[in-house]
This record gives sequence, C-alpha cells and structure tokens, in this order.
Amino acid sequence: MGIKKWYRSKTIWAGIFAVGIAVYNSLSGALASQCDVAGSFCVHLPAIPQWIYGLLGALGIYGRTKANAKIG
Repeated sequence: MGIKKWYRSKTIWAGIFAVGIAVYNSLSGALASQCDVAGSFCVHLPAIPQWIYGLLGALGIYGRTKANAKIG
C-alpha cells in the first residue's frame, strides 16, 4: 500500500462535490426567498437535480472499493 495525495482520491472529490452542491442548493433557496421582499435584490439560481447526489454517492462507494493506498 502506497500513500497518495488527498486530491487524487475519488472518494474525497465525491464528498467535496456533494457538500458543494448542498451549499449551492441551500443558497439558491435562501436567495429565492428574498425575492418576496419588496425592493430586495433578487437572484434566481438554477436548481441542481437531486439525482446528482445518487451519482456522487455511487462515485464515493466506487472510490472506496477501489482504494488501495492511504491518503497522506
């Protein structure tokens, strides 16, 4: 077993993208709710489909099963 850099890990990247998408979806919902207030700055961000989480979960599981090196 060797040691690899963290940025070469599929599992870590799947987790990073899942967290990033969750933050994005939360912010898009919060910004959309501000549009109800008269005279407020209004931003409509497109929603990311929920199936993306399933895809990232599958990538994380795949990365975990193929892992043969420690992250250093």
